[in-house]
Amino acid sequence: MNQPRYILIAEDSKTQADVLTYILKEAGYEVIAVESGKDAIISIKERIPDMILTDIVMPEMDGYELCHKIKTDPHLLHIPVILLTQLYDPEDIIRGLTCGANNFIIKPYEKTGLLSCISSVLNPHPDNTGEKEHKLVYNGTEYQVLSQKNDILNILLSIYDTAVSRNVELEQTTERLNILTGSLEELVEERTEALKRTTITIEQLLMQKNELITKIGHDLNTPLTPLVALLPHVQKYEQNNELKEILDVLVKDVNVLKGLVGQTMKLSLLNQESFSMAEANINIKRVVDEVISGYAFSIKQLNIAVHNHIPSDLTIFLSPFHATTVFENLISNAIKYNIRGGTIIFRATKGENSNIITITDNGIGLSSEEAQQVFDEFYKADPSRHDNSSHGLGLSIVHRVVEMCGGKIQVFSQGKGSGTTFQVTLPKKRIKQG
Repeated sequence: MNQPRYILIAEDSKTQADVLTYILKEAGYEVIAVESGKDAIISIKERIPDMILTDIVMPEMDGYELCHKIKTDPHLLHIPVILLTQLYDPEDIIRGLTCGANNFIIKPYEKTGLLSCISSVLNPHPDNTGEKEHKLVYNGTEYQVLSQKNDILNILLSIYDTAVSRNVELEQTTERLNILTGSLEELVEERTEALKRTTITIEQLLMQKNELITKIGHDLNTPLTPLVALLPHVQKYEQNNELKEILDVLVKDVNVLKGLVGQTMKLSLLNQESFSMAEANINIKRVVDEVISGYAFSIKQLNIAVHNHIPSDLTIFLSPFHATTVFENLISNAIKYNIRGGTIIFRATKGENSNIITITDNGIGLSSEEAQQVFDEFYKADPSRHDNSSHGLGLSIVHRVVEMCGGKIQVFSQGKGSGTTFQVTLPKKRIKQG
């Protein structure tokens, strides 16, 4: 009968230590828990463990110092060390790599992920060899990384899994809050006499919604920051073709995830107060020219011809930020769903009290059903719109901005394969809503 693997836990919280001990013993491991890094050193001298699972924040000797002592002792450096962390600061990851940690377990953890992480570290890939030290520059500071390259990859994958999990929570929370917002809007229409009280309630709920999304977005950005910083470093020096392919996918997905968080937070913060930002008479032709210039690489790649026929003297009363937001999302949409060698045309018509700007492409077009939902949050129409790089938020943001400045946006398409035209009507002076 095989001897069970022996795991030493260093955790100053008795509750946390008891939970970990119970989970690991139930999984068949032999476990001993101590309350500090110093106690862990004493226990190691009495018996060498197969693994050390240590909290970072502990009295006398924290988890980083304990890990560093293990990894710089030639008699002990073979012992794998996993750090338990809340992951509040990206530098937690850097410090873990410099002290030679084999992996992180991010609190709060769930049983399956915990056991999977422990098993992968106890049973490492045979290729986990190579240089024992690497140099890493982050925020202008150079660090000596003791963790081996496969351990770094496993750490990044662990953080990535956490980021994806929190992103799912963000989307689910946003969906629930949007349903709640919709219900409250119906309540306002039905109870006109209670309009003032209902409006106050809506403002409080929207504030809570924005605060919650901002908090979740911040929590999500925390693990994304080291991913964005470290993945290109690992990708640059990785020689294994199979691992390079995995890293290519991770780099793309992390950037998409970061874009989604940014777009979601931007959408949640679009409100009447945001329109006080430096409103002025904005030259629309100039804004569109600048946006087109920013997408020059994508336009050249797809050989798209872009024509800006907006009159040079046409202006609208809006902040530069919101004007750029509208036309960036519109041209991004026109490029993404255009055809190779296609065209994009901007036109404008001056009215007595408003200006009408249109952007027309000869891309994949929309069915009548898709046209009715294209401004919904997180909506993507046909299967060609279900790529990971599309968040389904850009047109929602445009719709929100246009409505809040007293304008209107419409979409027209003759059907699939017939291209699409977006028509934006903006007042010459902003009409404040509500």
